[in-house]
Amino acid sequence: MRRFQRGMSYWTVLFGVGLFGLIIKVSATVGPIYLDFYTIDEMLKSKFRETQVDKFELRKFGADLQSQMERNNIRDRKVDDLMVLKREGNLLIVELDYEERRKLMGNLDVVVHFKKSYTSERPDGFTE
Repeated sequence: MRRFQRGMSYWTVLFGVGLFGLIIKVSATVGPIYLDFYTIDEMLKSKFRETQVDKFELRKFGADLQSQMERNNIRDRKVDDLMVLKREGNLLIVELDYEERRKLMGNLDVVVHFKKSYTSERPDGFTE
């Protein structure tokens, strides 16, 4: 009768629970980082869809972005830390370039780097 009984061993269950816990820990650490990037990305795309984005002064554009970031609960970063605002002729160019570092466990950190460029030349603001 014993040879017909089958199932997972103690170590298999322990390994499965540990793997599931690791996946939850990594997603809880990395998820908010990507959520903040997605929020910033959508803010910039919506700003570049505005009709008069070419006429914005850089200071006013930066101040408006900063207030939008605070409204969207991104309070630990400043616009100057995340992106470079510049003007080339009539075009407004925003280069988003920053990295985020979070502690995962022990002496293991997660580093996520984001780099994207937006310009007023295209309607969606995105450039390759």
